[in-house]
Amino acid sequence: MPALKDLADAWKLRPASYSRAVWTLVLVLDRLPWPLGEEGMSASFVARAFVRTERLRQALAWAGAQSETNGSRWRLALALCARHGRFVARSALVGVRNAETLRRLSALLGEEHLSAAAGGVIFLGFHLGPPGAYLVLRVAGHSVTWIGGRGATGAWPREIRRRYQTILESQFFPEEDRHVWVRRLHQARRLLETGESVFISADGEGEPAFAVPLAGGALSVGRGWWALRRATGAPVLPVLSHMRGRTQIATIHHALPPPVADPDLDLETCRQALGRLLADHLRRFPDHCYSLAFPATANGDRP
Repeated sequence: MPALKDLADAWKLRPASYSRAVWTLVLVLDRLPWPLGEEGMSASFVARAFVRTERLRQALAWAGAQSETNGSRWRLALALCARHGRFVARSALVGVRNAETLRRLSALLGEEHLSAAAGGVIFLGFHLGPPGAYLVLRVAGHSVTWIGGRGATGAWPREIRRRYQTILESQFFPEEDRHVWVRRLHQARRLLETGESVFISADGEGEPAFAVPLAGGALSVGRGWWALRRATGAPVLPVLSHMRGRTQIATIHHALPPPVADPDLDLETCRQALGRLLADHLRRFPDHCYSLAFPATANGDRP
């Protein structure tokens, strides 16, 4: 039976960051018509906070550290848990059956910032909102290669994988390879040097470069994208996502300042520029910033 075979194949592609329980829930809820599965995942993460009380304490502590909670620490804490569940569902495209539905659920802003970028571009993403901003870029017609792990793409429907996943990404480097991140960066450098664009998470894997202090915590930013920037001279355009209703909106921001010769000064320039951008995003969308409230990345914590 094709449906059972698809389910078995998807189970084998469970991401390392998803527990068996969360991945099972993803696959079960995916059988429901959209948006029922996404709503169910959102509600389940709120319920989970009352079972795993450490998660609820983290959410409340996070909410209390934000300056604009509208007087309700509990409201923001529960909204954060609900958003987290929704983002886990959205990363797996739970209930999304075809490319047309995906197109209706995606929007891209800030494309004018691409006009000043010649050649390959480093799009710099963050775990501070709905995942898969690189997919939003592709839906909008931009060619970009994701530099990272497979994530929850194993649950995507075949039509969307065929249309929006590149050949390079169908051959992900195995996660158990201890040199996997170095291999990914080499791949990214080759692509950039041939004029292709890549998308990489600033707060993903690899050696940390610096921390960006934010209300309630700090975001650790990796060194990989910065090394690519120094090696290739490619412009770096930060991309942040948020939800408007059920639509994921990815925004391309101004490129970071061009590199300077002194690496320490260059790092500090990038840190300050990202600090201003991320502080504004946090102020506007505090309930989206689950990775700051829940720093653990295991057990389905990071879509």
